[in-house]
Amino acid sequence: MEIAVTGHTGFIGRNLVEEFKRQGYNPILIDKNFTPVKCDRIYHLACPATTYHITNNTISVMDAILDLTRKAMNICSDALFVNASSFGAADINESKQGGYNVAKRCMEIYLSHSKINYINYRIPSVYGQDASTDSFIKRCVLGTAYKPTNSSQIWPISHVDDVVEALINLSEIKIEYITLGEIYEQFTSGKRNLIKHE
Repeated sequence: MEIAVTGHTGFIGRNLVEEFKRQGYNPILIDKNFTPVKCDRIYHLACPATTYHITNNTISVMDAILDLTRKAMNICSDALFVNASSFGAADINESKQGGYNVAKRCMEIYLSHSKINYINYRIPSVYGQDASTDSFIKRCVLGTAYKPTNSSQIWPISHVDDVVEALINLSEIKIEYITLGEIYEQFTSGKRNLIKHE
């Protein structure tokens, strides 16, 4: 099986590529030119998803989500397109984070009207050893996270290993539903860390 991966330098992408290599595959790393290749699966993970970019460059992030998806769809028309969307795509609002989620939802609708064979994954907040210092959970571990204003809000989280396993096996992602207050308290206090929680 030939695998192509966009966004291979990001947190999930790096881990996905490493796991495929451990399994004996040699993934095709798609660069910013999105050059067409022959493959069986395209994993589309390319997306400017840091809190900084979403907050400070909302329009450019929304443009990039749609533009990168259209480019990724042209990599190989015969391949299964495995798309990484956002868990927040189901919860649309007008906040800056909402702009990101709106673009992800538009991407899902765009794919649903296309003629390609695809699977869509709504990715929750992902944590793990080499998570971005911009992610909320990593900031909790580092002690730099804001205290949530609504600590009782339920939040979906998943360890990167579980996300990668689901993407490779084309199965459901194991998701833990936890309040923002619990995330803040457990990861900030050191009761939990970035190692997989069982």
